[in-house]
Amino acid sequence: MVRVRFDFYTLACFAVMAFAVAGAGSAWAGEPARKADSRTIVSYQSTLKDDDNKPVAGIFQMQFELRRPKSKKAFWKEKHWVAIDNGHYSIALGRLTALPKNLDPKTAIIVISMPGIGEVLQESLSGEAISSEPSLAGGGDGKRIVPYAEKAGFAYEAEKAANADRLGNFTAKLLQDALDELQKRKVKVKVGRNQVNLSSVGGAGGTPFEAICPPGMVMIGIRGGAGIYIDNFQVVCAPLE
Repeated sequence: MVRVRFDFYTLACFAVMAFAVAGAGSAWAGEPARKADSRTIVSYQSTLKDDDNKPVAGIFQMQFELRRPKSKKAFWKEKHWVAIDNGHYSIALGRLTALPKNLDPKTAIIVISMPGIGEVLQESLSGEAISSEPSLAGGGDGKRIVPYAEKAGFAYEAEKAANADRLGNFTAKLLQDALDELQKRKVKVKVGRNQVNLSSVGGAGGTPFEAICPPGMVMIGIRGGAGIYIDNFQVVCAPLE
């Protein structure tokens, strides 16, 4: 059994967007201002490497949890299919499950786990002990505060593309419906009469022979015996269904 170790370099970014609609103008002077609608989005970035310290690539299911210090119970959790490209990935947390509005990154602990592997990371969400990358965010205490449209929005679109919920202009449902329709038609398949002979290989010697599958069948493999040279050769055919 091969054991895989995951090493993470973590950067968590916070953004709070508040949209307030208040009364304005003489026509609205007597109407009280409506309560602001705000949400918290965490734009989380990290890297993933294997035991050989090489970047990992692929799409993995990951669960993100937030806990309080010295607590094993999560007060927030969210699952995502995460696309990892050359070891790097970015994900917007808080889109599927609302984050607490009073979330404090300095007291929250983020825990990441993967099915079949378990917990792979646990650290302070503020990540103060983690080196920052100026190319991703600024320095100082505000290095983790970025606009939602700049970071989390891109992460959201990247995850949608990684999940491949569309193929060109076709959704998964449209493709499945088209496949079901073709299966209902029971389209018959037949082998065409036009043949293509590829160039021969090897020398000019030997006794010529020809092996063709019976009508309605196609070649699916070969079998035979060989030492230094090929002693015998047999074509394996199967019917089209």
